[in-house]
Amino acid sequence: MGRKPKRRTSASRGGGLSPVEAVLAERFGGAPADLDVAVAVAAEAGETLAAFAIEAGQLRFAPRPSPDMTLIFASADAALGVLGGGADPMAAFMAGEFRADSHLPLVFAVLGLFRGDFGAAPPT
Repeated sequence: MGRKPKRRTSASRGGGLSPVEAVLAERFGGAPADLDVAVAVAAEAGETLAAFAIEAGQLRFAPRPSPDMTLIFASADAALGVLGGGADPMAAFMAGEFRADSHLPLVFAVLGLFRGDFGAAPPT
């Protein structure tokens, strides 16, 4: 990755998506209609990389005052790797590349929504 991504959320710019939000929007595969969760994505340095909510099966880039979970990555590049599909989330977690402040099964379920295949038939 030649260029270092800008690390601002859509809320801080009043418009377009941050690099992390753009990856999330591209990879979102849908969600169960009853899932309602607000997520913040941050770098360990304290910088917010993205803020989104999943409501009624839809992805919305609108931060809530108190997210239900925060995903904290070692760097913006680590966040882009995991969320963009270039790195295995479980391996990244075990290697200390990211942590979360929520119930881990929910964290990995939410991460799974960005694989782009929610609702796909299981392999036979």
